[in-house]
Amino acid sequence: MHKGTIALDIDGTITNREHQIPDGVATYFENLHKEGWQFIFVTGRAFSFAMMALPKLTFPYLLAVQNGADLIEMPSMKKVARFYLKIDVVELLDQLYEGNEGDFIVYAGYEKGDLCYFRPDRFSDEMQDYLKQVERLSASPWIRLESFKIQEQSTFPLIKCIGSKEMLEGFNQKLLAIEGLKTTLIKDPISRVFYLILITHQEADKGIAVNKFMEKFQLKRPLITGGDDNNDIPLLKVGDVRIAMDGAPDALQNIAHIIAPPADRMGIIQGIEEAIRG
Repeated sequence: MHKGTIALDIDGTITNREHQIPDGVATYFENLHKEGWQFIFVTGRAFSFAMMALPKLTFPYLLAVQNGADLIEMPSMKKVARFYLKIDVVELLDQLYEGNEGDFIVYAGYEKGDLCYFRPDRFSDEMQDYLKQVERLSASPWIRLESFKIQEQSTFPLIKCIGSKEMLEGFNQKLLAIEGLKTTLIKDPISRVFYLILITHQEADKGIAVNKFMEKFQLKRPLITGGDDNNDIPLLKVGDVRIAMDGAPDALQNIAHIIAPPADRMGIIQGIEEAIRG
């Protein structure tokens, strides 16, 4: 018998500093699933990153990657829905980026091993060291380009701008004027130095992803949602009970019903227990 649904962000919400689910959290989720709770995981990260974080889970679950650009049924990897950007967005961003520090990278999607197209000569040495860390999380080597005249494909799940908070805040204002895009400024959970703008199709939204899963699979309420950063705001808003992790931005904590201890302390367990008790 289904008791309800739990929809959670991954990185910084259920994982530790090694970006892995601790054994205690994995066991807790397994027990909840046996009791009748269904799980949805929704991440801004790529599919290959999610698979590095979730290997301890043995039960079926639903997965939305890159903020909902791809909706996937696991473990069958059956595609549920897809919302990708077209190549003209890449070309427009190239024009807008002129004169700014750093650059952006373009994700190819999980079917291509989550490789990225990028221009290494546009990045500082510090940024290139960071990109090497991120590339190791992909299932395929990245493609180095001199320009974004990409011939291999015409649609993309995610574009990621990398830089300082100040620079990206200004650049994000330019992006808000472009129709059909959704942008989110977050602090990068890997480097803790750089900030990111995640650019996706306007329908690639964590809240939209959860609603689509709920409708398609006729999942039961109550819906418990949890996250730790600004891109989790749409996710929390669709929940009946909302969990924000301690240390999350004020904008997220302000809409939460429960503030859970940090992920390093497996705080999501306490948060969900409080949500279930009502």
